[in-house]
Amino acid sequence: MKVGMCLLGSVAFVACGDDDPDDGPAVEGLTVTPTSLSFTKDGGQKSISARAGQNVTASSDAAWCVVTIGEKTPTLKVTPVNVTVEANTTTEQRTATITVKAGAESKTVSVTQEKGETKPDSKPDPSGNIKYDAKQVAKLMYPGWNLGNTMEAGSNTNSWKSVGVSTETAWQKTKTTKELINFIKAQGFKSVRIPCAWVMGHITDTNNCTIDPQWMARVKEIVSYCVDADLYVVLNQHWDGGWLEHDGFTANADVALKKQQLTKIWTQIAEAFKDYDDHVIFAGLNEPGVGGAYQDNGKNIADDKLASRLAEYEQAFIDAVRATGGNNEYRVLVVQGPETNIDKTVKNNYYSKLNDKHTGRLMMEVHFYDPYQFTMMNKDESWGKMWYYWGKGNTGSDANRNANSNYTENYVKNQMAKLKTAFVDNGIPVIIGEFGANQRFAIGQDPIHDASIKAWYAAVTSYAINNGCIPYAWDVNTGNGMSIIDRSNIKVFNTNMMTGVTEGVAAAKWPY
Repeated sequence: MKVGMCLLGSVAFVACGDDDPDDGPAVEGLTVTPTSLSFTKDGGQKSISARAGQNVTASSDAAWCVVTIGEKTPTLKVTPVNVTVEANTTTEQRTATITVKAGAESKTVSVTQEKGETKPDSKPDPSGNIKYDAKQVAKLMYPGWNLGNTMEAGSNTNSWKSVGVSTETAWQKTKTTKELINFIKAQGFKSVRIPCAWVMGHITDTNNCTIDPQWMARVKEIVSYCVDADLYVVLNQHWDGGWLEHDGFTANADVALKKQQLTKIWTQIAEAFKDYDDHVIFAGLNEPGVGGAYQDNGKNIADDKLASRLAEYEQAFIDAVRATGGNNEYRVLVVQGPETNIDKTVKNNYYSKLNDKHTGRLMMEVHFYDPYQFTMMNKDESWGKMWYYWGKGNTGSDANRNANSNYTENYVKNQMAKLKTAFVDNGIPVIIGEFGANQRFAIGQDPIHDASIKAWYAAVTSYAINNGCIPYAWDVNTGNGMSIIDRSNIKVFNTNMMTGVTEGVAAAKWPY
């Protein structure tokens, strides 16, 4: 982890309003008490009393130390200067100086904040580049953003073939740049999930499952953009033409062959990224078993059978990565729950079937697109209609378009709490690898819908973080639906979604 001091180049400046009537005795000069403040690593708010006969102004020389002016007491000529300090996430003590002025006179107040938590290194691999276990790194990764519809794009018809690197823009039009990734960092995201195809269009030798070296180089280039920006990366094998996520869960699937192929693929990926430090995390699959393909005599495979087969595939992934050694010996890995469905993942103990040679190095992954009628449903059905409005206070005139109250804020809160109880409380961090809701109307066309989208993103983000889960917003760069960032112009496209994420982070507190 690259940890540094906050730059003190940002200056906050505030002033009180017009002079209050002279209701009290005259005051000469400026008196400020106290002249120093100290804060714990968690930050907080304290006040300074400034007594003067003139207007009081105050400024801070540090972005993490913000000053505001309170209401002046006319009779005493005392103006409160409120000081708000952010939590210190660095491992160094930091200081700031507040300057209080009244007329030509000024006083300074020193602010000191204790250093943030020193995160103990876990046992490193021989190269010494893996410092954090899953719990330690998880708290450094939220919120997360998906580079969606990009490196996972292509056509199922190209499975086990090589069609080159142009697939990056098959589903959206913008090639990923370093400038884009730096912009993602500037929006407050701490990690990037890179959904990736390997089998679908990037295999040069089917028997050996050989990945196209040009494709591998392009993936590494994008990962390096992220690492250079001090962003954590979750690199996965996504839908990938359904060769495993779909076909691997059919009744007649050759499970042994699938495991051999999965091992060959992940061995190559792991070797390619062996020298990267713990900013790079591997996720074995995406949404295993989704799509209704897992049939057993015409019926869906029972959840326990699905989970048992999933455990075999995930174990092959874990073993393949660990066998490459180096930084991969201790690298944090992500395994997926059945269909990445929260309820199926929580109720099934498939995780207990997995074995890793090192403890504390695995995370669990689920996805969240609930309630479907609000987030993804694109036409009315006989059983229900699309919901346009969601969340407390966001009610439209058409009752059919309002979300059922059973699926609003409390539902989100309870779903995330299930994950905390089942996994986080047992030392297993969780990533919400994808979450998103479609913006149904142009921003500004329906203010209640706008407020609903913002509220949903804020709720998912905050409740996930409160329960020790890392939320990754899904973003497809198509100008509608779940598009947050305009990648071509490198700017925020959907302010409802972006503001929701930002406010959700601000309202949340990591549980450990």
